[in-house]
Amino acid sequence: MIRVLSAADLLHLDIPEREPMLGSWLADRQTGMIYAEAGLGKSMLALAMALAVAGGGSLFGRWAAPRPRRVLIIDGEMDLIDLSERVRVLMPTIDGIDKEAAMANLKIAARLGQEGGDFIDIASTEGRATVLDLAEEHDADLIFFDNLSTLATIGDENAASSFDPVLSLLVALKAEGRTSILIHHANKKGGYRGTSKMTVPLNIVVHLTRPQGLSEEGGAAFDVVFEKVRSRRGDDVRRFTAKLDDGHWTTSGGSNDQTDQLLSMVKSGHYTSDAALAKALKVDRSTVSRRKSAAIGEGKITKAEWDGCLSETKTMVGAI
Repeated sequence: MIRVLSAADLLHLDIPEREPMLGSWLADRQTGMIYAEAGLGKSMLALAMALAVAGGGSLFGRWAAPRPRRVLIIDGEMDLIDLSERVRVLMPTIDGIDKEAAMANLKIAARLGQEGGDFIDIASTEGRATVLDLAEEHDADLIFFDNLSTLATIGDENAASSFDPVLSLLVALKAEGRTSILIHHANKKGGYRGTSKMTVPLNIVVHLTRPQGLSEEGGAAFDVVFEKVRSRRGDDVRRFTAKLDDGHWTTSGGSNDQTDQLLSMVKSGHYTSDAALAKALKVDRSTVSRRKSAAIGEGKITKAEWDGCLSETKTMVGAI
């Protein structure tokens, strides 16, 4: 029987607040997609995000994970030696990461790590059941599917109903309180492969594009473009460029300025005090105080607004 609620019923339901996972834009019970052309670094970004969430660290100096969470990656094509090397390279790039937590919380189910037989096909009934079982077994808060083309048997990508089985899996995971992100390929025109129906139920769509003047050779480098974000609270969804160079991420654009970075953190709903901000940034309290004064002096925020953001976070934390 279908459950029907009145408006009064809805307002009286005890619905838990979404808890932030990474930055101001990724939280519990969401669905998302990251897509890009081949070779830009979408898998590197997914793994870096997974490590940040699993270890409670900060990525790019702008996306902070409030605490370590359990993460599951389902990988359809990477060799284990490549996955291992990428974890070694990316782990030190996550500021403030709890390495022990990250090592324990990040789980990877890889096609090339199996001893034989068929792997998961998330477009099939059996494959979806397997994913739900794995998510429950490992109590995963966040699940990455890397990538859609290698994990789902799709007949006609342009048919409106072709991705229905995959979307039903994301909805089922969301109903269980889990967040899931599809890693997908761009088409020749730059958009994502498949029908526009794909993104209708998604909370987040991130497009990685090639930075101007960058050749197709080299490591991971991309412009991060948020095409769809529901319930965003911070300015860390502005477009920016990220490049992995000699084991370090460098970024430009967006809110990369130190003052703007601090403002983004204050408004993110993750921090309850100036001391907590200083700890996350790995600076002393006086540095936070100087940047705070600069932001207030430039008219970017008032003292009352600053105090209000931190006070609101304290209230939210106390209610959890």
